[in-house]
Amino acid sequence: MATQAPHDYPGHLVEDWQLADGTRLRIRPIRADDLEMHTAFVASLSNETGYHRLLSPRKPQSDELWRMTHIDYDRELALIATAAVDGAEQQMGVVRYVRGDTPETAHIAEFAIVIADAWQHHGLALKLMRKLIDAATAAGVKQLADITLYDNVGMLALARKLGFTLQRDPGNPNVTRLRLALDAPAPAP
Repeated sequence: MATQAPHDYPGHLVEDWQLADGTRLRIRPIRADDLEMHTAFVASLSNETGYHRLLSPRKPQSDELWRMTHIDYDRELALIATAAVDGAEQQMGVVRYVRGDTPETAHIAEFAIVIADAWQHHGLALKLMRKLIDAATAAGVKQLADITLYDNVGMLALARKLGFTLQRDPGNPNVTRLRLALDAPAPAP
């Protein structure tokens, strides 16, 4: 299993940011010691949000949650948005990419994003995706790719705004494929 050495942590990606309503957030790479906070974040997602993220009603198991916080920064990145709530750090969203396992696919990364229900429609998903795109580009990733449900209107709109190509999966009409070539800069805000 991957472990994190302190020198591997990409601290240059830490950014303080503010929502339009004045809420102050910190965007930073996830760390192994975020397991408890990330577990609470995932547990707090509505059934609909969880279903859109995982394409099924299942809930991530403890070993999957452990893996989501124990990052091998050479081949993956997860950025979380957090805010101080009642004096404690609380996670509001997460975006991640994972590179392919073979030399032929190492330049392609699958990505995923999920925002807590209360924090959706505040611009956080757009901010996190732009930051992930920039980090992936800097890391040499040439393409981000994933799938989403054909009726995940929010994700489809976000993908279009960011310049992804969308294609209905011919083998599964319930799924839309999302692809973004990273050899060109992302569209401006």
